[in-house]
Amino acid sequence: MNPRFLMRAGAVATALSIGAVLAPPAAPAVADAATGCEVTGGTLAWGVKESFRAYISGTIANGSWETSGGAEYDTPQFRWSGATGSFDPETGVGAASFVGTVHFTGHDGVLDLTLANPTIEFDGQGDAALLLDARSNDMEGEIAVDAEQEWVGDISADPDLPPGGGELVIDDAPVTLTNSGAGAFAGFYEAGADLDPLALTLELGACDAAAPAASVDDGVQAEADQPQAQSLATAPSDVPWFPIGVGGAALLIIGLTAGLLIGGRLPRSGVASRDASGGEQSGDAP
Repeated sequence: MNPRFLMRAGAVATALSIGAVLAPPAAPAVADAATGCEVTGGTLAWGVKESFRAYISGTIANGSWETSGGAEYDTPQFRWSGATGSFDPETGVGAASFVGTVHFTGHDGVLDLTLANPTIEFDGQGDAALLLDARSNDMEGEIAVDAEQEWVGDISADPDLPPGGGELVIDDAPVTLTNSGAGAFAGFYEAGADLDPLALTLELGACDAAAPAASVDDGVQAEADQPQAQSLATAPSDVPWFPIGVGGAALLIIGLTAGLLIGGRLPRSGVASRDASGGEQSGDAP
């Protein structure tokens, strides 16, 4: 066997052994640390705008309103129930949605406004947005707005919204009309106008959390269940396993390489026999 080949093989094997020891361990998986609490129920009470209701039911518009799909009217407020969504008590961010429709009509159908399926979105800063499916005619009776989850109102809630007893409660929160909300009211009101205050109660259920890390007792039990020789991965951190592993691997490869080199330089038995019998000179194998 060629000695140079053996030396090169030994060097390559040594490098591979050291590289295996130097290779960093795989990064542990990070658990999902979401902490949002599920909204399991709740109610929303909102009168839209008292002066608007008075106009609809007055002698000028000669109109009315009706509720359907889960919405109800209990003077002086419309009510929605069966909230769904999530809320994070730590950050104050979340959203709660309701199902139900309120339909206003007046002026023999020229005035036609539908507000449905309200959603309350919390921004974590003490404010919230009121979103509604909105469909409305303009003063000529043509459709002016037909949008899902239109941003209709700004809600000024308490900056601190910690739930108490598994509930989030907001009473008489001021609501102001947005630009897109003004379009939904066919220009009756300008952006910034005060709408009726809003009351909200949300029932909070289970909250997502990161999975607990394994305890020391769990690790001891796992080792007891599976007795085996301690490996580098589980050995105490104060033992210098890294230099020991590198040195041991290098010495092993060097020893094997040296042995192979020495073995390669010994004369073959056939050549030695010829030297003894015929006097031919021995030498290295070609």
